[in-house]
Amino acid sequence: MSSFRDQLWKTAKAAFDKYGEMTAESVIAYRSPDCVHRMFPASAGVADRTNKEYSDFVMELKNTVPNLRLIVQDDFEPIVDEKTRQVLAHLKSAGNTPYGPCETEYFMALKMNEDGTQIIEFVEFVDTAYTLEFVKRAGLKV
Repeated sequence: MSSFRDQLWKTAKAAFDKYGEMTAESVIAYRSPDCVHRMFPASAGVADRTNKEYSDFVMELKNTVPNLRLIVQDDFEPIVDEKTRQVLAHLKSAGNTPYGPCETEYFMALKMNEDGTQIIEFVEFVDTAYTLEFVKRAGLKV
């Protein structure tokens, strides 16, 4: 891997790992100040979020899943594209709740800034069937 490819993956992996700290700062630690968080599919009806909106959402989620973490799956080798400065990875979340385990599956696409050190766009393609059922069970709002 070239050093720039390494940097792109390093930033993505650090963001995934840091998420597990579940603080308002950690979940946006590797994002640019104007990063946009998008959730797909569009049929889920979740609007794009700013860093603050996303951080606020995660802090609400933390009340239900205080130990949520993201785990990169080894069944799909992450795609790191230097030209477009994007990383695509298959992940699963894991955490315990009063409603049972929280184990959502994702593909996450991250677009980085010019030097690959900050995420400027975070796209989360989530298993909506599982997620919407869990959100309903937990009484959360998406």
